[in-house]
Amino acid sequence: MPHPLKISCVTALSGLLATQTGLPFFAAGQIDWYWTGLLILPLLIPLRGIISDRLYTYKWIGFLTLFYFCIGISELLSNPELRTYAYLTTIFSTGLFLSSIYYTRYLRLKQ
Repeated sequence: MPHPLKISCVTALSGLLATQTGLPFFAAGQIDWYWTGLLILPLLIPLRGIISDRLYTYKWIGFLTLFYFCIGISELLSNPELRTYAYLTTIFSTGLFLSSIYYTRYLRLKQ
């Protein structure tokens, strides 16, 4: 059975991927699929390291989630049409950040 923090990391990453994939549906045709692809691509890079429990991946994914947290907060304050998207992006990026930090500590103590 995997550790609960690893499960929460994978869940938050998949939720963030799903939220970024659904951006054109939230925006009702205002956002092009090109921008959606640019938002999804950086999230696919650490997927292999998270699944295989690489400590280094969990260390640097916090920097990656900062970008999505900034997107979520800025859309939350500036664009009322994308409020649901902004809430989901902020929640999933915060969850991924916190769970990756604590799982990094767990993996370091385990070694």
